Amino acid sequence: MTPTIPSQRLTTARIRMSDSAILAGCVSLVYAFILMVWPTAFPHLLARIFYGGYFYRTLAALLVVANEVLFASIYRRRNQKASPFTAVYIALLTITLVFVLRGVLTIADEQAQLAYFLQHRSLHGGVTPGELLVYTHLGVVAGIFLPYLVVRMTQNYVSATQFEAEAKARQAAAGQ
Repeated sequence: MTPTIPSQRLTTARIRMSDSAILAGCVSLVYAFILMVWPTAFPHLLARIFYGGYFYRTLAALLVVANEVLFASIYRRRNQKASPFTAVYIALLTITLVFVLRGVLTIADEQAQLAYFLQHRSLHGGVTPGELLVYTHLGVVAGIFLPYLVVRMTQNYVSATQFEAEAKARQAAAGQ
């Protein structure tokens, strides 16, 4: 008889939606607190960053760092090994969402400039700091929540296909 050696499988932690929801809620509270403390300065700071051309890079960097810290804390808290593929996957999903936000903001800015031009016959206007405030909050919360939603959905799909493959292998082994 050969002694059985226990297989050491990589145990991956399941990502729960509550993990990202807690971070999104905390970010919303901090966002609201900053807006209460600096009600005019904060929207104008966002507008300066937006019109200066650093808005999307800054937003992408902040969201990727926040998501990767959350990802590392989830796995550290559960004492399980993190998959580097999942970390890269979350970063790519976050950057993709920033590009989607960029498209939405570009369309909104063009529509606002066109509306201003049609009303006043001058080439000013665009997205106001108040509108930018709303789009930024939407982008930050979506940038935290949606990558983990996609990861969770793909975990369910991968788990189901792995379970089916393991069940077929067990049936084949039992049949021999």
